[in-house]
Amino acid sequence: MLNNQSIFITGGTGTLGRAFIKKVLSEYPDIKEITIYSRDEMKQYELRRDYSSSCFPQIKWVIGDIRDAERLSDKMRGADIVIHTAAMKHIPICEENPEECLKTNVEGTKNVIQAALENGVKKTILSSTDKAVDPISIYGNSKQAAEKLFLIASNEVSKFAIVRLGNIWGSRGSVVPLFKELAKTGVIPITHPDMTRFFCTKEQSADSLIFALDTMKGGEIVIPKMEVKKISNIANEIATGCQHKIIGLRGFEKIGEKLASAIELDRLTETEMHWVIGKNTTSSILPTSYSDLDSSSSIQYQLN
Repeated sequence: MLNNQSIFITGGTGTLGRAFIKKVLSEYPDIKEITIYSRDEMKQYELRRDYSSSCFPQIKWVIGDIRDAERLSDKMRGADIVIHTAAMKHIPICEENPEECLKTNVEGTKNVIQAALENGVKKTILSSTDKAVDPISIYGNSKQAAEKLFLIASNEVSKFAIVRLGNIWGSRGSVVPLFKELAKTGVIPITHPDMTRFFCTKEQSADSLIFALDTMKGGEIVIPKMEVKKISNIANEIATGCQHKIIGLRGFEKIGEKLASAIELDRLTETEMHWVIGKNTTSSILPTSYSDLDSSSSIQYQLN
């Protein structure tokens, strides 16, 4: 499917971008070109050490910001597929800098859509988050807005879809590296003893992008079936023997997350490994299955 295709990845040096690049290069030997477009030169420098130009001549490296509409469109020229992962993602920093969050996550996404339309890109995928469902944070609100923009962008030439993820296990800024570092102090801060989150592996997130590209017709939201984990249990696993200090929920946090809103349930269908919210589909899922999409539920998916 991806052989002989040119792929353009915004934020390609992040956790999801790296996982996708690794999968594509291992499974599609005849990929035409991969353009990694990101604004952090140090992260590009680090990643380029793993993918030298002599061994991976199909990779093209571009420093650029999705806020720069002109450069974005210029560098996207010739792309068949766009994977849009660039975003401000650190929730407390987004709360402290809401204007910057909106410039990147909403205005930047508008630029990605416009560039894809201008260049006749066939398929464009937005990497989104469960925090876009019934959001209470500026980050969640910005990603919900980005999703809305993607859902109405498709035309006869260019198709747009969304992959909605939970927390990627072990990604930078997640609780896993944080708890490993805090374990040295002997005390782990826990916001709420019952807090739960959806987690997916790097491989699972990359697989979901491939699944979306393979099946999309435009306007879908693809959601991998993820494992639910209690944050306090993660702390016990990673920092065995450490004391837990309950610090209370911050104003932009929920005890549990949801993968779909109640209104989306009417358009929800199911495959073996994914939920799909279609544009014009009728749900085959019983209303009671909504608990499967709520991390506060006792139902969990244990995926290999």
